[in-house]
Amino acid sequence: MLTFGRLKPKFMILGVQKGGTTSLHEYLIQHPCILGPKKKELHFFDSFQPLNIDDYHKNFPFKLVTNKITFESTPRYIYYPNVAKKIYDYNPNMKFIVVLRDPVKRAYSAWNMYKQMGESERMINFFKKNEKKSPKEIFFSLLYRKETFPSFLEMANYELDNELNFDFIEPSIIRRGYYKKQIDTYLEYFNLENFLFIDSSSLKNDTLEVLNTIATFLNISNFKSLDLDLEMKHQRVYSEPLNVKIYDELLLHFQNKNKGLEELVNLKFEWMRNKVSRNV
Repeated sequence: MLTFGRLKPKFMILGVQKGGTTSLHEYLIQHPCILGPKKKELHFFDSFQPLNIDDYHKNFPFKLVTNKITFESTPRYIYYPNVAKKIYDYNPNMKFIVVLRDPVKRAYSAWNMYKQMGESERMINFFKKNEKKSPKEIFFSLLYRKETFPSFLEMANYELDNELNFDFIEPSIIRRGYYKKQIDTYLEYFNLENFLFIDSSSLKNDTLEVLNTIATFLNISNFKSLDLDLEMKHQRVYSEPLNVKIYDELLLHFQNKNKGLEELVNLKFEWMRNKVSRNV
């Protein structure tokens, strides 16, 4: 279908954080039918500030006449409260791509990212200033105010110990892994047919096959004949390996929190099927 003027997003990559969304975004913009926004993460619908839809649309390409489509990729959208309703009010026919990763490995990757961010004075100052504008995002107070950055276990246990008493949204490494709950929130507004769910391991190991599945979902030509750069993006070096015992303890927690996920998204996840001792 032809579009005249400013393009509006037809689909979104919802998440999850550290699930491969940056790589997927870069793969998709190589397709001749897809035009990317000015930047990957627009953080429009997860903002606590008043929404200005005209400003939002300025992030997308302007074409006099085109049959191309555009999109955005903001992994926080699947996690932040009230985003699903905001998007529904904007476009009840929006399509969504959700990349799901082993939630323990996702949590550890996020912790490692935040730790490395703490090595940058610029990032610390950003989080400090942002806390004044967005008081529910307290990265500075919880992670960077003290001289020593919390260990992965300390950060995870803080969330687990205070799960019923949170008055903030960020930082989170545990709650972001409650995929079933987050998807259910979106299904209060959108039909399941609006979603394409992808296992992050498939995106990494069977990239072209996943991209062709996405092409079918978006009703565009496949990626087979394209000269593609399929290198994974934004891969960070870990400062230390993930402790196996901690992995098992958290995996059991996430398996319980995500009961019914496989049936809902029609995928089989290795991490949901890993046998974990109930005595860990």
